[in-house]
Amino acid sequence: MTERHTRFDEALALHRRHSVVDGHADSILQVLEGKRSLVERSDQGHLDFPRAREGGLTATIQTAWPAPVSYPVAAGRVLQQIDGLLGQIESSGDRARLALSAADVRRCQADDRLAVVLNVEGAEPLHGELALLRVLYRLGVRVLQLVWNHRNEAADGIVEEHGRGGLSAFGRALVGEMNRLGMALDLSHLNQPGFFEVLELSADPVLFTHGNCRALFDHRRNLTDEQIRALAAGGGVFGISVVDAFMGEDHGDYRRVADHVDHAVQLVGPEHVGYGSDFDGTDRLPRGLEGVSQLPNLTAELLGRGYDEPSLAKILGGNYLRVFERVFGA
Repeated sequence: MTERHTRFDEALALHRRHSVVDGHADSILQVLEGKRSLVERSDQGHLDFPRAREGGLTATIQTAWPAPVSYPVAAGRVLQQIDGLLGQIESSGDRARLALSAADVRRCQADDRLAVVLNVEGAEPLHGELALLRVLYRLGVRVLQLVWNHRNEAADGIVEEHGRGGLSAFGRALVGEMNRLGMALDLSHLNQPGFFEVLELSADPVLFTHGNCRALFDHRRNLTDEQIRALAAGGGVFGISVVDAFMGEDHGDYRRVADHVDHAVQLVGPEHVGYGSDFDGTDRLPRGLEGVSQLPNLTAELLGRGYDEPSLAKILGGNYLRVFERVFGA
């Protein structure tokens, strides 16, 4: 039985009143393996459409990711996953909808539906061609990470965190084309030189959808205070993940996730912090956050620490929606 905060019901009611956006999940992978569906409630994995609504989620950024073994055929692998996600949405009986704009997310909130925003994790499926980026955009992809962990044709991932490499010429062109199309850049997994280079180049605010604070735990996937401040200075949003391994070597609980939210808010205010779970992308989750339906535990903990409703409304989804409006259009 999962832990339940004493203010869980109060937090869930807060979720129902506001748009709640989760910045990153990898839920299609188990669907393609034949293990489950996103349309039906499952006891496998961390997120499906019914459990997302049970937890008061308005929007999930769902990811198509070509694992390293698929890099030579990354475009095909990502198209297969996008097809899978679109198929799950189509099979949902209008319980989930593809979202292409901030207005789409708000309509889902009003209609008690789940908005699904499509993300591609890594530029590998572009194979060095901006034309393939435009194809992904036409298919409904609105967020793209430049890298996963490895060096690719656009940039260096965090495996190269001590290297000097930032963006390639193709990576710089990719930033410009994403700005032109109206696609949000996600800097998760990018090494520090590339991170700061994107902030200099991008005309739009950018996202860092799933990571934690390096000041609290020194993990290469986490952001330094300097990076968090720079992201906020450009109007961006830092999505705090629930990946236990990013926050400590022991097994923690939702209170430790709240510590990372607190640290980021103390640095840059509630206007630049959000949730970015990485559900279905990790095997180790904190106690009390074993799946998306337990997400109100985190909000309840923040309520208990004195966060007021206007600040929580920004953290829960308002900050993502601000960036969506600027990048995708209202």
